[in-house]
Amino acid sequence: MKNLTFSSHYARAALHGLEKQRGNCDALLRSRDIDPELIREPKARVPREQFIRLFRLVWKELDDEFMGRTTHPCRVGHFHLMGSLVVHSSNLEDVLRQSIRCYRLFSDDIRIELDLEGDEARLSLTHRHPELDPDHFLVEWLLMVWHRLVGWLIGRKIVLSQATFTQALPHHFDEYRFIFPCRCHFERESNSLFFSKQYLTMPVVRSVRELDEFILGSPRHLMIWTVDDDSVTTQVRRLLESCDESRLPNLDWVSGQLHTTSYTLSRKLKAEGSAYQKIKDNLRRDQAVTLLTRQNLSVAEISAQLGFTEPGAFSRAFKHWTGVSPLAYRQQDQ
Repeated sequence: MKNLTFSSHYARAALHGLEKQRGNCDALLRSRDIDPELIREPKARVPREQFIRLFRLVWKELDDEFMGRTTHPCRVGHFHLMGSLVVHSSNLEDVLRQSIRCYRLFSDDIRIELDLEGDEARLSLTHRHPELDPDHFLVEWLLMVWHRLVGWLIGRKIVLSQATFTQALPHHFDEYRFIFPCRCHFERESNSLFFSKQYLTMPVVRSVRELDEFILGSPRHLMIWTVDDDSVTTQVRRLLESCDESRLPNLDWVSGQLHTTSYTLSRKLKAEGSAYQKIKDNLRRDQAVTLLTRQNLSVAEISAQLGFTEPGAFSRAFKHWTGVSPLAYRQQDQ
């Protein structure tokens, strides 16, 4: 974690509300040991500590946890107040319902809903004044915050089966593999995270003291996982990441490496709202995005490197994963 960096896109987005109110903030940034030139560079990576200082600076200067992206500010302290309430909840479902009640009191602009009608739980977020969040940064940020906070409260990294967004495929999509590590769909009706209902009955395991320490360290613990992720999905993903990109193993091999049977492994993945094929698809999607955006390789070369029999099969798979062709994605990123 020492050398962790963040896309300058998110740094510019965090700064957007402050500069909209006060104009150029380069002098203020330098006074806090934050490099404004690095933030302005489109494809730069901002070091972890500068990134954290930037968030804290914006929160403090605006006294707004929504960073100037709603009609009225959400004063600093609201998030801690909500956490102090939900830490006493009995399980995750209670946490979510209590949190939603709090948000209805905090802001008229942000609407959060929990839908349990389908096969999975769906947590949805709507910004009623999207013109104040033109790059959808606040929507992305709040969805990430909710996902990580509630997972931290139950001591589990909640595995997402999929995520949907109302915006088109963004230029910074390659960052999604860190923020929303699941299959993402764009230009959909809602901004939603989907996960197994089995998480809803899991008990809250954090204390008030732990919550206070978590908030004091914010946004560090929201951006960086501070506990080991022991989910079966992540164990499988890590195992596949160590394999040759072009020859991902079958389920039987992975089961053997994890000292279990294929049936048991499939059952455990299903309980987390995942599946072996989903994990392979997500890994190949992330590898493809990285190769398209960061290396000077042709689509045919990328196709071969990822183990596809021919470029057409890779193009169809990539469009299924992202909604656009590999060439369209590469052109969009330029």
